[in-house]
This record gives sequence, structure tokens and C-alpha cells, in this order.
Amino acid sequence: MIRNDNKGSFMKLKFKTTDKKSREYKYRESVWDLTKQLSVDEYLKVSKYPFVKGGWVEEKKESTCGYKICVNDEWKDKDKLLYLLVIDGKILKGGKSKNPLPKRTYGAGTEENWTMKGSPSDTNYIYSQIFRQCLEDNVSVEFYLFQAPKHLVKYPLSNGGTGEVMVSPYEEMEQSLNAHLMKELGRKPIGEGNLFEQHKN
Repeated sequence: MIRNDNKGSFMKLKFKTTDKKSREYKYRESVWDLTKQLSVDEYLKVSKYPFVKGGWVEEKKESTCGYKICVNDEWKDKDKLLYLLVIDGKILKGGKSKNPLPKRTYGAGTEENWTMKGSPSDTNYIYSQIFRQCLEDNVSVEFYLFQAPKHLVKYPLSNGGTGEVMVSPYEEMEQSLNAHLMKELGRKPIGEGNLFEQHKN
């Protein structure tokens, strides 16, 4: 990590990656400059979605991924979520989660799974590397959360009975969220697009 010596604020995120399924831990360094990314405090002033800080990443040495995603009690069982992934006050990306946030699959992105097996998604691996680096450098990783509306819909069954399903526009709302983030920033947030680009700002 690189910090601003004058203010002590976080400026650049530095983390290392390997080649997928290379079976060799040959690292290359990525540097993401967060200086010009959206401040979560400023974004919340213009967003119509009532995000609140409800989650964070903390170390869990006994876990294979080395960390866990934690949430406040009020968010433990909430699903159909929209979230802002925030590092040291800057928004890296907006996302969605069908299930409660602690069940989000970021933790599948272990170094061994990526380097030896090639099984994780690019997203899970890159963000896992970022989370582990932030924990090592004592930099905060937080999730701002908002639960999309849900509605119980009843429908007829072919045998004459009635079924029920919970529906939510959380996927469509994520599209709206990301379009708004892009409009406010003037481009995609740094955590979208080519995650293996070594120098991003």
C-alpha cells in the first residue's frame, strides 16, 4: 500500500497475482490508484438508494482464504442485496448478492485454487487477493448495504393448488446502481472491467 504522507489517507492499492493454473507462484504486482475514485460519503449524498455501512472483512487465519465477510446482526439473514465495496472510503465497485452477504463466494478465490487448479472466477480471485493484502496492511474493507424490495407472488399449479415465490428486482436495481456510479465518476469504477490490468486509476 502507498499512503499520502501529508494526510495519511490511502492512495494506491498494491497487490500480487499469479497466472491461472500455472502451478507456479510467480507473482506480478498490480497497482490501482484510488485517488480519483468516488468517495462513499460523497456518493451517498446523491444516491437514492439508502445504503448503510453493514459489513466488513476481517482476518480468519483458520480459513483457507484467510478472511471472512462479517455483517451486523440486522444483515445476517437479509438477502437480495445491493452493495458498495469500499476500501478506505473509496468505492471500488457496486454489486448484488442473492443470498446474505457472508455467503458471497469471494472466499473461493484462494491462491491455491487459482494457481494450482484454475477453479475460481477472476472476480473471486482478484478480490480475495485485495482483501488479504488490505488485512495485511491494516486497511479497511467495508460493505455498504441496501436490501432491494421483495414481494411474495402466488401462482396456480397444474394440479389445482397454489404455489408461492419471492420475487425481487435486485438484478435490475444493480444495473441502475452501476449506471449511476459510472455517471457520477465519468467512467467505470476501478473495480469493474479488466481486473488483471496492472495499472488502473
